[in-house]
Amino acid sequence: MLTLVGSLLVVNAPTLEISTGLASKANWQVMNLSTPANYFHALRRQQHRDFRKPMIVASPKNLFRLRQCVSPLADMEADTRFQRLIGERDPEIAGNPDKVERLIFCSGKIYYELVAERERLGLKNVAIVTIEQLAPFPFDRVKQAAEVIL
Repeated sequence: MLTLVGSLLVVNAPTLEISTGLASKANWQVMNLSTPANYFHALRRQQHRDFRKPMIVASPKNLFRLRQCVSPLADMEADTRFQRLIGERDPEIAGNPDKVERLIFCSGKIYYELVAERERLGLKNVAIVTIEQLAPFPFDRVKQAAEVIL
């Protein structure tokens, strides 16, 4: 079900696949955001564009209530912007790409569940990358992340 809230279109999870399929044929954006800063930048980018492109935000409302889901104010300053893809956030893993044996791409809330499981198992050879913009899909950024880590 699609609901219009102000200038945002709210999508229930079962129709996300339909919306993503339609976005590939139309001029839409589909987001599944994982940080408050990126949510802020997505809304700001939407407002300040010279043209209007419909944006669907598929993030669950309870995502931003998670204790792990925080962004420092520095991530929302004037010289920062929306990231279509966020690379590995653990500095120890990101700083040692030679030790990475597996690369996981995910989107939205599942990132925090994957990080919790990685920490529980004590894995330091698994990198987790979040894809924030599902449509239009950031093929260039995915390729770049895979080349850096693998």
